[in-house]
Amino acid sequence: MKKPLPADSGILFPKDLPAEPVDWLRLFGKEGPVELEVGCGKGRYLLERAADHPDRLFVGLEFARAYVLTIEKRARQRGLANIRLFREEAARFFRDCLGDRSLHAFHLFYPDPWPKTRHHRRRLIQDEFLADLRRVLVPGGIIQIATDHEGYFEWMARKFNQWKGTFLIEADIIDSPRKRHGLKGRTNYEVRFLEEGRPLYFLNGQRTGF
Repeated sequence: MKKPLPADSGILFPKDLPAEPVDWLRLFGKEGPVELEVGCGKGRYLLERAADHPDRLFVGLEFARAYVLTIEKRARQRGLANIRLFREEAARFFRDCLGDRSLHAFHLFYPDPWPKTRHHRRRLIQDEFLADLRRVLVPGGIIQIATDHEGYFEWMARKFNQWKGTFLIEADIIDSPRKRHGLKGRTNYEVRFLEEGRPLYFLNGQRTGF
C-alpha cells in the first residue's frame, strides 16, 4: 500500500486516479499544450522546462514518494503553477486516465531497463503501451526517449518500427567526445552518464498519421 501524500499537497498532487480521462482545463485552471514526463525523478527536466515554457502545461508521473515531495517543494519555491504530479504507474495512467489526442509531448528518460529476459514484460515500451501512446498524442506530438541500456534501446527501436505509419522516430547514439560536446544533460542521470563517458541512446520523433 502506498504511503499517502501530505494532506496539504494541494493541486500539485491529485489524490486519486479519476474515473474518466483527466480534464486538463479543470486540473490546471487554464488551457495549453500538455507535456508529460514518465519517471521524472527529482524533477530536473520537468522543472526547467516548465519554467522555460510558462504557456505550456506539464504533467509528471513518478512513483517514488520522496521524489514527488521534492518536485512539489521545488515547484512551489519557483512559483511554477503549470506543473501537476501523479504518483501512478505509467501504463495504467495512459490506459485509464488520458483522453484521445490529449498530449502534445511525451518524455521518457532513463527508465528501468529490466535487463533480465524474464522481466522484459515489465518494460514500459510494449505493443499495448504504444497503442495508447498513438491514441493520446496529437498528430505532430513530440516523443523524446533516452536510455543508457543498449538492449532496451534496441527493443524500443524494434517496437516503434512496427508502427511506421504512426510514429516517425530517429535513433541516435552518443558514444564519442565529439557527440557529447555541448550536451549539458537534461536529467541527473544524464549529467552523470555524460561525465562518465557512458554511451547514451536516444529515440526522438513525433506522432504522424493514423
